[in-house]
Amino acid sequence: MILILAAPSAWSGAVGIVKSNSVGDQFLTDRLTMQKYFDRKSILADKDASDLNGDIYEYGVKSPFKAFLFSLAIPGAGEYYNGQKIRAGAFLAVDAIFWSGFFIYHSKGANMEKDYKAYANANYSWQEFIAWWDQLPEAQKEVYSHRMPYDYTNNIPIFNREYYENIGKYDQFQIGWPGGLNHPFIPGDSLYEQTYMPAERRTYLDMRKKSNDYFTTATTMVMISIANHIVSAFDAAIGAKRFNKGSKQYSLNVDARQVNGKTMPFLVFEAKF
Repeated sequence: MILILAAPSAWSGAVGIVKSNSVGDQFLTDRLTMQKYFDRKSILADKDASDLNGDIYEYGVKSPFKAFLFSLAIPGAGEYYNGQKIRAGAFLAVDAIFWSGFFIYHSKGANMEKDYKAYANANYSWQEFIAWWDQLPEAQKEVYSHRMPYDYTNNIPIFNREYYENIGKYDQFQIGWPGGLNHPFIPGDSLYEQTYMPAERRTYLDMRKKSNDYFTTATTMVMISIANHIVSAFDAAIGAKRFNKGSKQYSLNVDARQVNGKTMPFLVFEAKF
């Protein structure tokens, strides 16, 4: 429904319009009347006067795009924009729970990582492994699949991720764990771990697994949080469309039209149901 109200040709004084985007602040002065303003714009009579059209008041319209972006950034923000405060709180609470879980499990993984490295430093003798490795013939060395990362400049291992993985994961590095020198690994022996693995190496592997499990759980928390962002974004966009479809929408605009050679202001009220 559209209702057009023609304004008088000479409005004077303050007209009481509080919000005016396209018409400008000039309507708020006491000395400038509506008619003077439009007379000043009469040069537009032979041109497009669309820039005289301004949305003064609009109510009840929600942007699905804005709602989508709000919730994509912060889950629940788009729902709050739509007026769905309970759904907004639910999405935000879910995100807070999973981010809290991420920090908790990441911290546990980091602490366990420090623990298993300290345990390896106290129980694994890299000197024993190097002494055993150096006496092997080159042809025999080629049979083994991995090498210890080694800094030959300082004549010590490089204590990086590869080092701490190798000494626990691969049987050839059993030399260095207590009792490992008595049972060197022979490539191809599929039962070697079950038969000869020292208790210290088994404990170390359990500690590394627990640390990795904590980190995996932390990563899962982040992935679920990302999914929550996406679900909330689409939910907010759909909610905005439903809001617009099921609610009344009103707008009040000022328009300028030519009447008997004069530029006259019109107030246009539009309601959509």
